[in-house]
Amino acid sequence: MSSFLANASKRVTDVRGFIRDAATGSSIKYVAEKGVKHLLYIPFITNTVVDEATGQTMTVKEPVAISGNIHEWQTPDGKFHAVVCLKDVIRNAEDGTVLNDGTCPICDRVNDAWEIVNYRKEQEEAQCKLAGDDRKKYLEKTFMTFRDERKAKAARSYMYLLVVKFHIAADGNPVISPNGLPEYDLKVMKMSSSRIEKIQQQMSNSGIELPGSELMIEYPNTDDRRLQVSQSTTAPIFPNNMLTLKYPALVEAINQDVAKFSWDSIEKSFSEWSGMSTAVAKNTMDSLFEKWDQYRKEAMVNPSARYLEYVTTTPTTEPALHGLGAPSIPGAVPNPGAPVIPGATAEPAPGAPVIPGGAPVIPGVTPNAGAPVIPGAAPAAPAAPAAPNTAPDVNNVFGGTGSISI
Repeated sequence: MSSFLANASKRVTDVRGFIRDAATGSSIKYVAEKGVKHLLYIPFITNTVVDEATGQTMTVKEPVAISGNIHEWQTPDGKFHAVVCLKDVIRNAEDGTVLNDGTCPICDRVNDAWEIVNYRKEQEEAQCKLAGDDRKKYLEKTFMTFRDERKAKAARSYMYLLVVKFHIAADGNPVISPNGLPEYDLKVMKMSSSRIEKIQQQMSNSGIELPGSELMIEYPNTDDRRLQVSQSTTAPIFPNNMLTLKYPALVEAINQDVAKFSWDSIEKSFSEWSGMSTAVAKNTMDSLFEKWDQYRKEAMVNPSARYLEYVTTTPTTEPALHGLGAPSIPGAVPNPGAPVIPGATAEPAPGAPVIPGGAPVIPGVTPNAGAPVIPGAAPAAPAAPAAPNTAPDVNNVFGGTGSISI
């Protein structure tokens, strides 16, 4: 067998398992599901620690988890990126080349990213001609977009928690495998510090310890992934209803799988753990902020300099909100310069005297006085009468029999 085939192929030991893995993408990443309930078990390991207050040793339950501070940003093409904060990370290549020196170029650009947001806000406020609630709603929505489009965001703390996700049938009961135990998968759930704190507090209020507990998470019936998480509800399963107590051999089976689990390949499911060298991070940030840096440099010598990276078309001074018509500006004449409809009577210019059927009279000037007479010159022959105009009137779009070929 070739090396590629040996490394790329997977041995099939169970057909049902293959079908299940193919349907879920074989990913270790835990994913919320629209309008679905998930039954989870929080596996744990035991560890002996020393109580700092008493100096006595004690055994504690520890969740199987790691944490990291994660930078997130969005490139101009709308793509999302994330990486673990590089601050205090020291890393060398096998040949001794420094990969990470403990600095974080992304952290260094967080303030610049907010300056761009504030600049865009000021420009939008100056250009927007809406008023009242329409203006408020429009600007609030726009500012949220600007914040989401930040080129560099401050690192946020996330916990990556190993969980057991049970397979639940349509009737709400667990799916039982041929060995007589509920079927399950090991998954890694990524949670913000605020979310894990909320769950931890809820468990404490119920008198239940998070490691070794079972949870029911219900996700709302919405396509918005952010709302699926933020509006989900979590409820602890009390001991008399826990699957791990109903099936005594279940915990042993889970612990055996947990013992085989490794974080080494987490970057396959969570790309932020792939890391980034300091040099690559700096080049990435410098490229993203290139036009902003150019603007700031020019602004030092040219007060009228403008930052135009996000200006792709002529700025809209009268933006329209969804469901709202064009704003009404007091004193403005609607549609100035509209075409004249044949048959309409034009108003004379103010103050210009008008001769019926003729041009306006200019004081001291004789209208159409004729050409001057030159002494000795032969008188001009009388002009031939003009031929009648038989061409159709191109402006007469409402009547007439003439036609125009284009």
